[in-house]
Amino acid sequence: MPKNKIKAWLPTPEKLRENRLIAMFTPFLADPRLWQMNRSSLNRAVYVGVLAAFFPLPGQMPLAIIGALLVRANIPMAVALTWITNPVTAIPVFWLAYSLGALLLGEPILGLRAIGVILTDLTLWITTSHGVNPFAGHRIFSWQAMVLGLLLSAIITSVLLGMAFRLFWNYRTVRDWKSRHGYNAKAPKFREQKGHKSREAATQVKKGDDFSI
Repeated sequence: MPKNKIKAWLPTPEKLRENRLIAMFTPFLADPRLWQMNRSSLNRAVYVGVLAAFFPLPGQMPLAIIGALLVRANIPMAVALTWITNPVTAIPVFWLAYSLGALLLGEPILGLRAIGVILTDLTLWITTSHGVNPFAGHRIFSWQAMVLGLLLSAIITSVLLGMAFRLFWNYRTVRDWKSRHGYNAKAPKFREQKGHKSREAATQVKKGDDFSI
């Protein structure tokens, strides 16, 4: 089953509870539905986790947990998917989002370097007292473009990955079922087998006898 491979990839509940941000939600994580490994719970977690991944650092994991609590999604899956935006991918992802918003609003498109500086200032501004408010310190930066771009990017990516996950789950489930039950794709179909017409006719006659008065 696909859930076995997914479970091996996801962080364990014990590992998650070691994180200080996640530990704050421990009293709310007793519901077993938050840890179920079924298609519905995991699929909801894809939507929640991808949406949270487009939220600026460092609030992605708490946001994913709150979303999972609201819709009863799988907690490990939702948290793991927030790492779509990590220290390596964050700048390109947020640059693309900002460019989308700037294009729609008619604002100038900033370079990757400028977005990197702004994200660094934003993270420091939120987490420490030494950061620069990017909304005031960078005059060419448009927070409207960033918000719009992130919102649209999050919704589009979440929907696409949610649909892709559902297709992947269905494909792997059918494939595993076929391999487990000895399915032979090359075997001739019933209507192609020799003598199927006579057997079908005999079946129709038998049905008619059963319903005769």
